[in-house]
Amino acid sequence: MEDIRCIFCNQYSNQIIIEENGYTGKRCSLCGLIFVTHRPSYPELSKIYVQSHRYAETHIGFKKSKQVHAKHTLIKIKNYKNKGSLLELGAGAGYFLLEAKKQGFSVYGIEPNKIEAIYINEKLKINCESSLLNENSFEGRTFDIIYHCDVLSHFYDPINEFSMINKKLNDDGILVFETGNTADVKNRYYRYFSEFGYPDHLFLFGENSLRKLLEQTDFEIVKTYKYSKLLFLIIHKLLWKFKDTLKDKPNSTDSIDSKVAKETSLEARTNKSKLNLFIRNCYPYLAFLAQI
Repeated sequence: MEDIRCIFCNQYSNQIIIEENGYTGKRCSLCGLIFVTHRPSYPELSKIYVQSHRYAETHIGFKKSKQVHAKHTLIKIKNYKNKGSLLELGAGAGYFLLEAKKQGFSVYGIEPNKIEAIYINEKLKINCESSLLNENSFEGRTFDIIYHCDVLSHFYDPINEFSMINKKLNDDGILVFETGNTADVKNRYYRYFSEFGYPDHLFLFGENSLRKLLEQTDFEIVKTYKYSKLLFLIIHKLLWKFKDTLKDKPNSTDSIDSKVAKETSLEARTNKSKLNLFIRNCYPYLAFLAQI
């Protein structure tokens, strides 16, 4: 564990905003950034992303909803670049890349979770690396577009990551990313969040801190899209509460033999898994609907 200051203002903070899973998020009084002050070490966090089967299974099951979101995002990207090389950071199961490939882009992915990286390479036939972005990624090539969605809060060193992204863009290249502005949300609305994802999420940005990040890494803001997600958050929280109430009901074996009981129990667990997957798929669909 290490104690950190605001990455922009070099200030310690005593303003506790979020407490979750034994971690504390504090807000910088100068720029508003919310950051985990006592956070796991980089090797500890890396293990979460590299070894987690839960992330992989969840992302792979989101194909249809992710493709819907990808189509919506690509419409916006093509207002600025309608062809060329596109790199996605934190590609998950690769469904955004798959849709971009269908629309004529030359696509590449970076995904630290090796299960998902293998899926992208072997199943989707898309070039994907599991190492973090660096100057030697993809044999040193640069890109016309670099994209990431809900990845910014995971970066251990956002300033360094964005500086590297800038180096990996062509001279007329663009960075497109999606993230929340949770640091701008009034405290009274935090109760509508199901979770904040600590310790996976290390930084929660607002408009002011995002501008600081982009200015310090030599980016120019071309366009910002904003969407209200309060209704989405409320529905999402209700869905997750419903999911958490799903329990395997014990089956009586007094009047049926053990084989039938096992088959009944297996069927019940299968049905529960399918329902859980359906509920989880509602999440990205709702996120998409909140943006149109």
